Amino acid sequence: MHYSINRSRQHGTALVISMIILLITTMVILQGARSANLDLLVGNNSQSAAEALMLAEDSAIVGETMIAVNYGGAPVIDYGDSTSDGVFLAGQININSVNWDSMAYPPESNQAQQAYTETVTGPDGEVTETQHEGSAVREFYAEYLGPAYATGGSLSVGAGVASDTRYMYRISGRGVSTRGGARVIQTIYATAE
Repeated sequence: MHYSINRSRQHGTALVISMIILLITTMVILQGARSANLDLLVGNNSQSAAEALMLAEDSAIVGETMIAVNYGGAPVIDYGDSTSDGVFLAGQININSVNWDSMAYPPESNQAQQAYTETVTGPDGEVTETQHEGSAVREFYAEYLGPAYATGGSLSVGAGVASDTRYMYRISGRGVSTRGGARVIQTIYATAE
């Protein structure tokens, strides 16, 4: 018995199947690259947002410290429209239209941010240093909201009776990440007489 294989029909089939497999493999690799690129963009955006939020919190803390140091107790503040002290009456400034770049510290102020070097040691022991430039731009402002009379305490010390006056401020802090993302946070801060 003699078996013969018809080779003339099979010559093109292997080539077509190989090309289809190559096309499918290429499409899978391209989709994986697109997905990895999208993940990288999302990760960078998250990092930028976290950095901006951290800087905004730092700016708000600087504002709270300025209020505590300069205006602790009963406030004695010039509530003019001048941005040199960064303190306004409630309603004088709108967070949605603030021009942060115009809220500079006075040149003679020691509150202008100084340049500094940040040193970070990675998990592998590698040390990296990042240079941060100083800025004379104020990254916070404070709004004086007015007095609030604190009540409370236990019944033995007169609950419900005004015990002291607190002076309320709304501190708005702004942070801008190295990639340009910006965040603004607001805190309520009080000083007491």
